Amino acid sequence: MESLAAFRGQAAYIQKQLAQHASQLREVDLADLLDGNSASQRTQDLVFRFGSWVMDLSKQRWQPQTLALLADWADTRGLAQQRNRLFSAAIVNPSEKRPALHVSLRWPQDRPAPQGSEDEVAFAQQQRERMATLVKKVRRGAWHGVTGQPITDVIHIGVGGSDLGPRLISEALQETHPGGDVAVHFVSTMDASQLIPLMQHLDPASTLLVLASKSFTTADTQFNLNTALTWLESSLDVSRQQVCEQQMIGVSAKPQKMTEFGIPEDHQLAFAEGVGGRFSLWSPIGISLAIRIGMPAFEELLAGAHAMDRHFLDAPTTENLPALLALVGAWNTQFLGIPTHAVLPYDGRLASLPDFLQQLEMESNGKSVGLDGEGVGHATCPILWGDVGPNGQHAFYQLLHQGTHTVSADFLAVRRRHAQAAPALKESLQAQQRLTLANCLAQARLMALGDDAIPGDLKDHMARGYRGNQPNTLLLIEELTPWNLGALLAMYEHKVFVQSVLWGLNPFDQPGVELGKLLAQGIYQTLTEAQDASDRGNDPSTAFLISTLTS
Repeated sequence: MESLAAFRGQAAYIQKQLAQHASQLREVDLADLLDGNSASQRTQDLVFRFGSWVMDLSKQRWQPQTLALLADWADTRGLAQQRNRLFSAAIVNPSEKRPALHVSLRWPQDRPAPQGSEDEVAFAQQQRERMATLVKKVRRGAWHGVTGQPITDVIHIGVGGSDLGPRLISEALQETHPGGDVAVHFVSTMDASQLIPLMQHLDPASTLLVLASKSFTTADTQFNLNTALTWLESSLDVSRQQVCEQQMIGVSAKPQKMTEFGIPEDHQLAFAEGVGGRFSLWSPIGISLAIRIGMPAFEELLAGAHAMDRHFLDAPTTENLPALLALVGAWNTQFLGIPTHAVLPYDGRLASLPDFLQQLEMESNGKSVGLDGEGVGHATCPILWGDVGPNGQHAFYQLLHQGTHTVSADFLAVRRRHAQAAPALKESLQAQQRLTLANCLAQARLMALGDDAIPGDLKDHMARGYRGNQPNTLLLIEELTPWNLGALLAMYEHKVFVQSVLWGLNPFDQPGVELGKLLAQGIYQTLTEAQDASDRGNDPSTAFLISTLTS
């Protein structure tokens, strides 16, 4: 107990040092940090590599000594110990008394599992083999529907992490992995707006449903599933049971619920309760993605994620990409008081990345109560938002450059693209890629430097008021491959974990999500039964709106 108290005392002392350091750096503009005799050395000290990746952290409002202080803070918060607990399948989600097993999902068969996680790794690998069998059956045209037609379309029904991860990777690989004869469609919206066009245009006789739901009870997915099943059974004039047996795959942590629903065991895939939805891409939740890109590409995705796992385990904190992102993010939020963070990919294939990271980070660390049950006395997760960079330039970049809000940002760019383009188009497409990269570098420079970025020959012709001093990270990835995408998402997963250690949070539960769902159930019943809303304990405003809807 004395050593633990000493540990906490050291962490508190370093946080005070960081607060004092932040008060000094608030008076220093990024333009000053990026200029002068020491600027080149500072840049070299704050640029990091992972294989062919380059991560430039020199446009952050910090110095190398800031990073050293932050790394000491992480050490005194027990980062190394907590990281080992994560990888060994120890209980790191105390509110639900569960481990967090997303690392186990992508552990390769030719490498011994971390001590303590052997059973979890073995189960994940066994389910991956079952998934591969189903994927191959669908892709080679050997899966037939109720009427005997081979499957040509898959509708993946999920929400949150059960939708965002597979959809993001599917979109990102459309250019390089166009898929085979089976098209995959993603449905998540509660109002069926994504499902209706599919029911209007797809052939029900050759459509396979994949229900991806950890609990197998989420209302969003259940209502979409009910509508899709009604469409299939009415269109094909068969029973629902026949549809469930021949045109449906279930993916859940609740095998018994899938059996009760009527899904044959051979068409069920399972993952452990210790896999959170937003961390579940690597599990059988990714089956629709694997159908689209093929199992070899899916395995490559897992291999990239595992390579990042090894980097996270082995690299020193001051060279560790997930830790670096976490440290600078905590620095910006907690010590510099920056409340929002923009994710700005300069590649249209990553259009869904801001949405994915929004859920990953805000659902994990968007909390104000610590592991000790006490309120946290400082800012935690910032508000995440963003869009494809070139689109944002014609929308919200005006605020970034000349507004009153301080915003931090991640810029992401891909160095090489269009290698597979037809010769007649290659030069034109590569010119567009160079323009995209030029815009990425220019916008990151302008966010950091503001008016100081205006070239001398334009100073008399340009409006002023570019505020600058907006800290940003630029990550340059060599090519958008499954391996690199796996490493990219794993990096952000581990960033979230490191920040949870720094802030003393549980990143693997989401109690703030549940109450709204429970309230909605009561209101749904009121709307369905056209009851008097005032009898349900609603406030006057909600009661008025309900009465308006039911009148």
